[in-house]
Order: sequence, then C-alpha cells, then structure tokens
Amino acid sequence: MNKQINKILSVGVLIYAFALTGCQAAKEDSASGAVPETITAEKPSLVMGAVQGVIVQVGQGLASQSAVQSGKAVQGKILAQANLVNQLCNEHAMPIDELGNYLDTQSPDYPQRLFYCKLSVAEASGDSIPGSLHTIRAISCAIEKAGVVFDDQEHQVTVVADSSCFTPSQLANMGVGTMVATVRASKPAFFNSYYDTGISITSQEFGTYRLAAKVSGTTVEFLTEDDQSAVSPNKSGANAASFDLLTGKLRFESRSDRFLCAEQGSCGWSRHDRIVAQVSMTNGEITGVSQVEGIASDIYDSSLYNGTQFAARIATIKGNLNQGLKTRYYYASTQTGNDLADASKYIEVPNNRCHTNISNVGDCGVNTGIELSAQGAYAFGLHPAAQATSPAAWVNQLVGLKFDSVSFADIQ
Repeated sequence: MNKQINKILSVGVLIYAFALTGCQAAKEDSASGAVPETITAEKPSLVMGAVQGVIVQVGQGLASQSAVQSGKAVQGKILAQANLVNQLCNEHAMPIDELGNYLDTQSPDYPQRLFYCKLSVAEASGDSIPGSLHTIRAISCAIEKAGVVFDDQEHQVTVVADSSCFTPSQLANMGVGTMVATVRASKPAFFNSYYDTGISITSQEFGTYRLAAKVSGTTVEFLTEDDQSAVSPNKSGANAASFDLLTGKLRFESRSDRFLCAEQGSCGWSRHDRIVAQVSMTNGEITGVSQVEGIASDIYDSSLYNGTQFAARIATIKGNLNQGLKTRYYYASTQTGNDLADASKYIEVPNNRCHTNISNVGDCGVNTGIELSAQGAYAFGLHPAAQATSPAAWVNQLVGLKFDSVSFADIQ
C-alpha cells in the first residue's frame, strides 16, 4: 500500500478519533506528530475505524452548511452550533426538538433528521450506525493486542478489557477486566474466502463474533457477525462496509436480527440499514458529500414491554444538498406481528420536503426518493414471516458490497 493511500486511511482514523474524543485530543495528536498505525487486513479494528470516520463525515454532510456557517436554524428550528449533533440528536441517535423531546415521527423533517442522527452520532448505545460498530471493534482491538496467529487453529487467549480499546461505558457494562476467549484466525477468512483475513472470537461473556477484512488496491472492506445465541437465543447481527479511497464511494449494510429475542432491554426488534454515498476528497481529506442513498428499517415487538402492540418504521433518503435530498417515511402499527412482513400494511407519511443548502421546501424534480412497494412481502425488515436471509447466511455468501444504488431488494 503506497504512502498516499495510507495517508488517506490515516485521515479516516483521525476523523474517527476526533469524533470520539473531541477537538482537543485530535489537535494534540496532530501537534505531537503521532503517526497512526498502518491499516492492514490483519487488524480489522483499524479498517473498521477508518470506515466509521467516513460514515460520520457522510452524516455531517446531511446538515446544511450554509445554515451551520451562518448560525441560522437548520432542519427543525434548532440553532446550528459547534456541537450541532447534540442539538439535533439525543444519546440514542434519535431526532429531538428544541426542548430535547423526541421529534414527532409525523413531522416532514423527521426522516432526514433520522438519517443525520444515525450517521453523525459517533458514540451512542448502539443506536447509531457508527455506535453499533463500537463493541465488535473494541473486541477486535483487544484480541489484536493480545496477539493473533493466522494458522486456522483454535487458541485460548486472555483478553484484557481496558481503556485502550473500550470506552468507559463499555467497561462499565461489561463488568470484567479480563476474559478468556477461543480465537481462530486464518488467511483468507475460513468462513468467507472473499476476505483476506478472518477472525472468530468466542467467550462465555459475549458469545461468538466473527470479523473479516480486505485491503485491496485503493479499497478497504470489512465484514462482521455477532452470534450471541449462547447468551440470549435469537440474538444475532452482521455488518459490512467498503470504502474506495480513489473514487470516494462508501457502501454500508447492517442487519440486526433480534425480533424473537426475549432479553429485556436489547431485544424484541430487528434493524436493517443500507447506505451508499459518494464523498469528495482533496489532499486526503473528505470535503463534501455529493450523493447519498439509504434505507433505515426498524421493526418492534412491543409486547415485551407494553402489551401486544407491534410497530415498524422505515425511512429512505436520496440525493444531495445542492440539488435536493428527498426523504420518505413509512410506518406500521398493528396487533398482529405478521403484518410487519406485509408491505400493504405500511402507511406513508405525506412529505413535501426537498432539503437543500438554502431551504427544506420545494420540488426535488425527477428525484422522487426511494419508494416502498405497496404490496408483497416486506423482506427488508427481517421479520421471520418474510423469510428474509439470516445474518449468518448473509455473512457466508457475501462477496463484498457491490450495490451502486439502494432499493428494498433483500438479496444483492
């Protein structure tokens, strides 16, 4: 990997560190002349960190820069300040109003704000896209520090959970300082040979995680799977991403399959996100977002908490702030769980918004956004009745993310 490519990758890691630790830490790193580690497939945590930084930048590209610079209200009459994310989103990466309350989901601004929060909140309780990668990235980091042998054999490894890899909140939630894990690593990944390296990590505390990475030419890619069924049945998920340093193309997909999981507090829902974005880069720095397309789907079994109600929400986004971002929003609320797998049960909220740098009212022209079909099975939501591809099957068959646009087609 040449020096210029590594420079761009290093910028990605620094962007992510900046988002997590704040301006001062980033300035100190820059002033000290510290050189970030070279990103290789043997260290999936660094690949993930670089892509996380790009995702945060894409999210910030959804906020009107003219409004940010002028201090005027942006998307919901909240003053744009240096801590814009905190003004627009809560700790769960959900849109909030001027009083800090949840933004009404019937608001025409809601879907755009939802994407802004999901992409921009760097450290959340797994509810933002960057935040959802924290745990598996931290586990990978700790395993890498303990030492990984790529011999396709199982090894018992003592993992130290400390602040060099985990956030304070993660350490508090884990409640352990060290853990013993069974680690298997190979080149290429033994569970998906498309990827250069693969690591499987199993422990009593968190179940089994699989990580894979690929660094090829100007493209970095990662794939993760978490199977926590040994700790809590029907609790699994998967993430995949790629970023091309030459073209500025970002692809991301995440599948969390927890609808039938009964663990209180972190189950009873499934989430599916798919994003493709085009960023502009100058001298190794991301300078703008020229296109973004995305679908964010959540389904809920609320009977675990408040009776027999089932609910779902779907947000889509397409375009850019120069020509217009078109968003659409769908929801379902029902007493019958299988209704969430039926596209005809979803209702679209009327939305006349076309978000640009200067306005959020207008016509996006031929950009009508990403539409949910009014009939047929809704497999994208990962409801069991829709017979969607499981995260495990998806991980085993994935040959990198290849989509250049986003649709509700469940299989690429």
